[in-house]
Amino acid sequence: MTTQSTLVSLRITDEEIALLDARVGLDGARNRSDVIRTAIRLFLDGQPLLPDMETITIPVGRSMKSRLGDLYELQGISPEQAASQGMQDYVRRLIQEEAALNDTLAEGLTEARSKTVRRKEFTE
Repeated sequence: MTTQSTLVSLRITDEEIALLDARVGLDGARNRSDVIRTAIRLFLDGQPLLPDMETITIPVGRSMKSRLGDLYELQGISPEQAASQGMQDYVRRLIQEEAALNDTLAEGLTEARSKTVRRKEFTE
């Protein structure tokens, strides 16, 4: 049983028509309308859940795609979850590295100050 749909017309370039036609037959798309519906669904599903959130796109090669598929099959972790966790780990590591650098600089400054001899004419 099919769901009722509404006819919508739009203008697109010849290049966009060619790109649509190239997708027909792939991923179960039987015609241009199927390709457009899938594209709209992917666009809408990919939108951020909250107004302050953003969506990013990460190109993934064949090897990584295979590994992500294995990860999902073995652990139930989606590529989106893995990417999010990877970004969180990356940011956390950078913050820790910056904190360590700040600590090193503060220690160096303290040591340099301790080696500085105060001269009577510059202190009151």
